[in-house]
Amino acid sequence: MPAVDPMETFRASLKRCLAAPDFLLDFYGLFMASSDEVREKFKDTDFKRQTRVLADSLWVMSVAAQGQAGSPAWGDLPRLAERHSRSDLDIRPGLYDQWLECLLEAARKHDPEFSPELETAWRETLAVGIEYLRSRY
Repeated sequence: MPAVDPMETFRASLKRCLAAPDFLLDFYGLFMASSDEVREKFKDTDFKRQTRVLADSLWVMSVAAQGQAGSPAWGDLPRLAERHSRSDLDIRPGLYDQWLECLLEAARKHDPEFSPELETAWRETLAVGIEYLRSRY
């Protein structure tokens, strides 16, 4: 049996999650409930637009996880990093842990196939982008 690619496993799960109309709104509900700091960051957010931005960003991170730093697959990561850096949205590195845990909780709820192996695929795939964003804070 061929080895399962964590990024493909992640993408299949992400597609199932995004097919659920409330997935991203549930994620933002969890994330906003996680701390006063997060609520403050999102106080004036248009969540209809923000959910589209997040969906796109998750795909960007999954593509980047396939390539080497600096490769074409990383094309949108510098823009994401600049947007989240201290000079723009000021998303401090520690918030990414909360973000990931809330995202995983929402995925558990909305992907009927979610499993410990899928959780590992989500963590491994998103770790590349998260570490890049942290490093550019």
